Amino acid sequence: MNFELVHPYINYLIYLVIFTSMSSWAGDFIKNKSNKITLILFCFYISSVIGLSIINSIFLIFIYSAGYILNFDFAVNLIWICLYIYCAREILHHFDDGFKGETKFFKMIPKLIIIIPFIISFIIFYLLFYGDKIYKLSPHCENTKDPKIKACKYSNGTYTGEMKAFRRHGQGEYIWNSGKTYSGEWKNGKRLK
Repeated sequence: MNFELVHPYINYLIYLVIFTSMSSWAGDFIKNKSNKITLILFCFYISSVIGLSIINSIFLIFIYSAGYILNFDFAVNLIWICLYIYCAREILHHFDDGFKGETKFFKMIPKLIIIIPFIISFIIFYLLFYGDKIYKLSPHCENTKDPKIKACKYSNGTYTGEMKAFRRHGQGEYIWNSGKTYSGEWKNGKRLK
């Protein structure tokens, strides 16, 4: 996924998730944690899981829309999914440590905290961004009247043509700010000569 073209809010969410995940992970190394530290770590894990649910939903819709199976984007998504699973496991671990002997219904709460944000965000993002609607995620790219053709503005020029997952792919024309132009075939963001 070309992150320079994706909406900045998604990047902010990624930074927030990295911060909360790393902070909660580092907090696990504290010995003799007070109740306040345990509560803060629990809140960080919950915010990480909710953020990761949203990010994973976006990435899954993105990869499915782009038709990618095995590539760099897929590998990045696997890393986010593993981080999601790690944070979810930590929530369950902290919840079990803090509330031993509680009822079965009470023990369902952390599982719902983990699953519900993912399901809700996946459904929302599927309805909003599946297929060619994925380009709504970018303030720099837009659909044209021809469903195959996209128009994108980069820091060094503009591109009008076919795209696949925010990468120039197919026939298209790039016009650099200097006035230089390339019109022809593109593959995975690179021009073919």
